[in-house]
Amino acid sequence: MKKELVSLPDAEFEVMDALWSCEAEFSPTTEILAKMNTEKKAQTVLTMLSRLSEKGFLSSKKNGKERLWKAEVTRDEYGSYEAEKFVNKVYGGSFSKLVSAFYKEKELSEQEAAELMAWLDRETEKRR
Repeated sequence: MKKELVSLPDAEFEVMDALWSCEAEFSPTTEILAKMNTEKKAQTVLTMLSRLSEKGFLSSKKNGKERLWKAEVTRDEYGSYEAEKFVNKVYGGSFSKLVSAFYKEKELSEQEAAELMAWLDRETEKRR
C-alpha cells in the first residue's frame, strides 16, 4: 500500500531532516534537537514531532521517561513525492521537459550523461 504523503512546512521538514540523519532506528528527542541547526525550544520541536506523527511521517515509543522517534517515511520516499509533485505542477508531468530545463544553459559532463543514460536504460528495461 502506498503511503499518503503531504508536503511539509519548512519547520517540519527541518525536524524530519534531523531525524533522517540520526543513525539509530529510534532516536530520542535530545538527539534530534542536537542534529538541528536551530534555536528552537525543545517544546516547539516536541509539538512538531507530534504533528509529524499524526501525519504518519513518524512513530514513537516510550523508553522510561524518554520518548523515542522513528521515521516511517524515508528521505527517498518524501523526495520522490515532492519531485513528482514539482514535475507535474511545473512541467505537466514531463520528465524530459524537466531534464531539458536543467541543462538548457549548462552542458552535461560525460559522467552525468553516462549516469543519465544508465538510469534511462534501467527504466526502459523495467518496462519490458
